[in-house]
Order: sequence, then C-alpha cells, then structure tokens
Amino acid sequence: MGAFAGPAGAPEQMRGRRSALGRLLPFGAMIVTASILMTACDGSDDGAPTTLMDGSPAAELNVDLEGVEGHAVLTSVRTADAMDVAGAPRVATCIRHDWKERPLGAIVVRVGVSGESVTFRDQSRRGLYGCDNSEGPREEDRSWCGGAFGRLYAGHLRDPRLDMGACMTREGAPLGFAWIEPGPDVEYVVVEQSGYLEVYAVAGGLPIRVTTSAVETEHSSAAFEVSEHASDGKRIRDYRLEASVAG
Repeated sequence: MGAFAGPAGAPEQMRGRRSALGRLLPFGAMIVTASILMTACDGSDDGAPTTLMDGSPAAELNVDLEGVEGHAVLTSVRTADAMDVAGAPRVATCIRHDWKERPLGAIVVRVGVSGESVTFRDQSRRGLYGCDNSEGPREEDRSWCGGAFGRLYAGHLRDPRLDMGACMTREGAPLGFAWIEPGPDVEYVVVEQSGYLEVYAVAGGLPIRVTTSAVETEHSSAAFEVSEHASDGKRIRDYRLEASVAG
C-alpha cells in the first residue's frame, strides 16, 4: 500500500514511517441510510470495555443517545495549542518530528478503546495532519504507528484519509483510522465496534479521527457504521462509510 500523493509542497509520507495512506471515496459517495439501528452484540454488555487505551476509566456519558442501544463507551478528548505540547512529549513528537509542521489553532488529542490520535491544521490553513497509535506492535518501537495528511478545500476535506495496516490491536488485528466531518449541529459521533460503541465528542472545530476494526486487508478497505447526534442526544443522521485505499 503506497503513500498518498499530497499537494505541492506537502510531505508525501511521514518521515521514517511506512504508512498505508490513500484516497477514500468522496464524502458525497458515502452510503447514507435513514434508520441504521446501532447495537452492540444483541445489547449485551458482557465483556464490553470500561477503560481506554491509556488505562484510564471511560467517563460516564451524561446524555441518552437516540437510537443507540448496547454498551456505549465515551472516548476522551482534549485540546491544546502549540505552546502547550512541551509538556506532552509524544504529542510534540507527532508535530515536530513526524510532520515537522507548525500547527495553527487547536491541537486535538483523542483516546479510544483501541486507538489514539492527534489532529491539527498547518499554518497555511490548507493542510490537516494526524498521527495514529494503537497497542499492537509497530516497526522500530515508534511513538506513532501511522498517520494521515488531508488537503482542505474551503476548510473542508474531500475524503476522510484512511490509514490502515500500519496500526494493530493488542492481539495483532489490523485497525483502521479515518476522519469524519460532522454536521454543524452535531455534538457526538458514534461508531459501532465489535461488542460495543465508541462515542466521540466534537472538539476544536476539527474533523474527528475515529477507528474501526472492520478492516478487510484483501481489499484494502474499512467500514465505519456511524450515527451523529445533537447535544441533547437527538439522532441527526446515520450512515455507513465504506473507505478504500487507492493503489
């Protein structure tokens, strides 16, 4: 799986890393349905995770999400700016070593059950950068196992930039990462996982970097079952995002 082709002047691959980056189906080609029922293993909470990848307990979700059944895990999110990363060496490694970029505005750090990520814009306002991580093995014990770059058009992505194959779960299964741009009234994005659902809160005005274990390595693709919700939990829309790596 080759590296993506970025815009002129943008890095063509993460320095010192073999990442599986490519172009996805355009956002307009997402399969949108009216009534996907988000469930988690027949609604059973048996064996559902209660902690995040960094060992911290998942915070309680204080809103009922319409149409979401089963065990929902609230992922953590924090925002920082370029001056704050000195006290976060791994975040600084993503920005200053892996990408060698100066961020503009918020830097968003997310931690889920199986993956974590950093997302930021560059000074030109035309580039969106991300670093991805998981608990599985990686080459040369690197801080971040994968990443992605997306060009922004009028402030928006044209595709979610799938990263797969570089990051794996603790058990060695492939993990897929992609950006989702939620609608203007969305507060929560829910992604269905195997046996539970992950909830991502909107933060920093940036696309949300989400993960999935529904990866098909033979077809270099991944699928994301998604629902978007307002601050009061009302469901705004459901869709299935089918992403493919170009090449």
